[in-house]
This record gives sequence, C-alpha cells and structure tokens, in this order.
Amino acid sequence: MKQAPLPTSHVGSLKRTLSHWPQWVILLIVTAAALIFVIPLWWTIVWGSWHTDTIFSFPPRFLPGPYMLDNLKKLEAQISVWRAFLNSVIVTGVSLAGALFFCSLAGFAFAKYRFRFKNALFYILLATMAVPGQITAIPLFVIMLKLGWVNTYQGIIIPGLVPAFGVFLMRTSIQQAIPDEILESARMDGANEVRIFFQIAFPNLLPYIAALSVFLFAGSWGSLYWPIIMLRSSDMFTLPVSLASIIGSYSQPYDELMVGSLLSVIPPLLLLLFLQRFFVKSLVAASFR
Repeated sequence: MKQAPLPTSHVGSLKRTLSHWPQWVILLIVTAAALIFVIPLWWTIVWGSWHTDTIFSFPPRFLPGPYMLDNLKKLEAQISVWRAFLNSVIVTGVSLAGALFFCSLAGFAFAKYRFRFKNALFYILLATMAVPGQITAIPLFVIMLKLGWVNTYQGIIIPGLVPAFGVFLMRTSIQQAIPDEILESARMDGANEVRIFFQIAFPNLLPYIAALSVFLFAGSWGSLYWPIIMLRSSDMFTLPVSLASIIGSYSQPYDELMVGSLLSVIPPLLLLLFLQRFFVKSLVAASFR
C-alpha cells in the first residue's frame, strides 16, 4: 500500500511563498547552510593529508597535502584500524536493525492499540530521555558485569536496542501516516495483526524509518562513552574507541586522528546519500501535517 501523495495545495503554497523572495536571498541562505556543513569536513580532509608539524604552521594550509596515505599507514601501525572498522560495522548494523524493528513495533502499539496504563507507560518512556547516561552508567555496568557481558558485542548493543527517541518518533509518525479506518478494514477482511503491521503499516512508514535510520546510525557509529566503559581488549574496540586510545597525555597525533576521523565519516555519509530521498520525503511530509 503506497503512501498518499502530499496535497498539491500545500506544495503550491510553499512555492508561492518562496517565489516572493529575491533569488539572491535564497542563494545566500543555501550557500551559508552548505558551508556550515562542508567546512568541517573539508578541514578534516586537509588536516588528514598533512603531518602534525605542518598542520599548525603559519600561514595555514587550505588545500589537501600529499601525506594522506602516509598518515593512514602510521595509524595502521598504532591500532588495528580495519578490525576496529569491522567492529563498528557489526555493532552499528545489529543495533540499527534491532532498534528499527523494536521501535516500529513499540510505536505501532502505542499509536494504534488500547491497553491499560498506555499513556503512563509512554510518559515514563519519554522521561528516560531526560536522564543523562552518566547517571545510569554505573548500575548498568554492574548488570552487564553480573551477566558476563563486559567486553562483548551484546554488552554494548542490547542496552541501547530500544531508544526512547525512536519509539517516540515512530509513534508520532504512525499516528500521522496510518488512519485507523485502514487497519479496521484490514481486520474486517480477516488479516491478523502481524500481517497488518508488515503489509499495511510498514510500507507506509518507510520514509520515517529512513529518517530514524540516519539518526540512529550516526549515534551508534560515533558512540564513545558506553563502548569505552565496556570494552577491554583492543580486538573488540570500535573505531571511536581505537582513535581515542592513541591520544596521549602530552602529545596528540592530529594527522592520524584526522585521517581516522575521515575514515569514520564515510559510512554515515554513504547512508545519508542512499536514504536522502526517503529522508527528505519524511521531513516534507511531516511539515504539511
């Protein structure tokens, strides 16, 4: 079942509003927004292609240098960068798949089912978003220690498998995207709840799932706080933990850190490019509801 297209009146209204703006104003806003996001990435490329003693020289370098591969080789000599990259792929991939599945199911239940204490449970879930992770880190670590999950994949995956933000986003999206009448019609036709979710609800949620995927992937891929607490052996280090391990007390290899950071930026950018059509569609759809 395909999602209904956006009302043409809303799209036309937006076009008419933008048509009153001077073209140079729109171009200026778009250029400024692009520079805000592009300049840090460009600076990472420049720093990753020069040695540390050149990075802080004056006048500063604004163009990439010839030492990108040399810095990567030096990084490989200090840490198992490709092993850490693989660990990050495993942890992020399993975390993302599990979070999307459970958040979709929980969001569907909160949005379309009636049960006792539904609102109370949902507000308690939302309240957990206001609790800093540092407060729950010690009791959570004790639980992981009792389970024998320290320095394991499950120890850093399972605690964040059902993020409250994901449940909240999916509940709101399901309420907006899926009318109750469609679900009742499917039940009258004899469809069970599993079929209703996977054949009716899920196809309509693809733009919102794509948007949630970008947020969850970025959060899991760049996570440092919990993995650095849980992981002990270098063979289990994720990429952020491995990069943090080469930072010394009195010296920092900025060239190696920048080339490692550049390597860690590639997967989120590729995911965003792959899902940008769905991501933009979800943002536009939400703005007209």
